[in-house]
Amino acid sequence: MKIVFAGPSIHGLDNALLAACEMRPPAGCGDVLRAVVAGADAIGLIDGVFESERSVWHKEMLFALASGVRVMGAASIGALRAAECQAFGMEGIGAIFEQYRSGERICDADVALAHAPAELGYVPLTEALVDIEPVIARLAAEDWLGADEAKALLAAARHIHFKQRTWNAVLDAADFDETRRAELLHARRSFGLSQKQRDASEMIAAISSSEPLVHMDLHTFEFSRTAFFDQLQRQTPLKDPAQC
Repeated sequence: MKIVFAGPSIHGLDNALLAACEMRPPAGCGDVLRAVVAGADAIGLIDGVFESERSVWHKEMLFALASGVRVMGAASIGALRAAECQAFGMEGIGAIFEQYRSGERICDADVALAHAPAELGYVPLTEALVDIEPVIARLAAEDWLGADEAKALLAAARHIHFKQRTWNAVLDAADFDETRRAELLHARRSFGLSQKQRDASEMIAAISSSEPLVHMDLHTFEFSRTAFFDQLQRQTPLKDPAQC
């Protein structure tokens, strides 16, 4: 059983891509633990909750890995956890993971965005910085933006809180006129999938395959149970939510 936790990062992707996995909502604390107990042999982490609920623990990743489960991460909180747990065998996928792994990107808020609830398909309502920055770079590379314009857009995007960071808000903050706004928004729409969507697609394709994505020379580790993990295990209802 291959279980993938995702929400806004896969909005708009072809449903055929998702068919090989059991898709579940963004992961919260206890969800990966529950998936292991339910019998998952592979777990993909893309999106997760934060602020409103407790986030998925690193300890859950280690528990899954120590239990022989293949664990992969990409695009959003999955990229963060993969960078943090790579030494223990978690596989990271995509450009966003590579940025965190290398230290090029260090702020976990860069993947954050606001989105609609499950009933509305987790449609993104704001833009993550990890999606805005490569678009600005591509606009500059294709001569849609001058150097000063690109600098102004980057500064605006990095200054705006993720709950208010939309393209319109960024263009407003950078003081672009209506003509330039229309040109840039048109160019941006022509670029297709966002970086999060591309990384999520790559991870889902990889986890759907029976072959490991990478061959890593890992140090074996012994899972160390703690009082906090034992408490989480006691407090987490282990019934498979798909059967509820």
